Amino acid sequence: KAEIAMRSNEFEEMLEIPPTEQPSPRDEIIDRKLIRNGQLEFQTEEVKKTKTEIEKICKELNAYISSESENNYGNRLQYNQMIRVPANSFDALVARIEPLAKKIENKNITTQDVTEEFIDVEARLKTKKELETRYREILKQAKTVEEIISIESQIANVRSEIESMEGRLKFLKNQVAFSTLNLTYYETIGTDFGFASKFVESIKDGWDNLLTFILFLINLWPFVFGLSAFVFWLWRKKRKK
Repeated sequence: KAEIAMRSNEFEEMLEIPPTEQPSPRDEIIDRKLIRNGQLEFQTEEVKKTKTEIEKICKELNAYISSESENNYGNRLQYNQMIRVPANSFDALVARIEPLAKKIENKNITTQDVTEEFIDVEARLKTKKELETRYREILKQAKTVEEIISIESQIANVRSEIESMEGRLKFLKNQVAFSTLNLTYYETIGTDFGFASKFVESIKDGWDNLLTFILFLINLWPFVFGLSAFVFWLWRKKRKK
């Protein structure tokens, strides 16, 4: 027991990570980590032409369309696009798309400062990696099965935390490096009141109603035949009298 206690104390001493000297805030210039996102909704003269122009702009600014959809609402043809653009070209992207609008209906730009979270995750990740290294050094000195299983379990837990932090850090870096612009633009088809489409729809509805009425009359033929026969019988009877 005394030997195990001594080895336990040795392991704890090996796990102690010496504090690293932190630079003074005055001695370092903090590189702000900003996530910029935007939403732009507008009306355009020709949706297809606008789409082509936007694709051209994206190519010139090294941006890409990560998702898009097309919706046809009868008298309104609409496109929805999500554009990822290098952060330093975000303002240029918005400035070049706005002139394509006939009327801008909604514009919203947001900036999120994630510098503190970024620094915190980096610091904790560094500490966890140092801890993992020390665990592996201890594992080399373990002599019993119990010690090996215990240390390997700790390594697995630390490795899981490291992978989680690395994933979060990768996500933050991607969001900082590339800004996101959600676009919605549409074209009104026909007149402002949609008279042409409504006129065609009315003719179609009228024809459908006429066919429905004819079918209704056909379904009543037994009743019409019986009523006609009864009226004819009454007429002949009255004529004989």
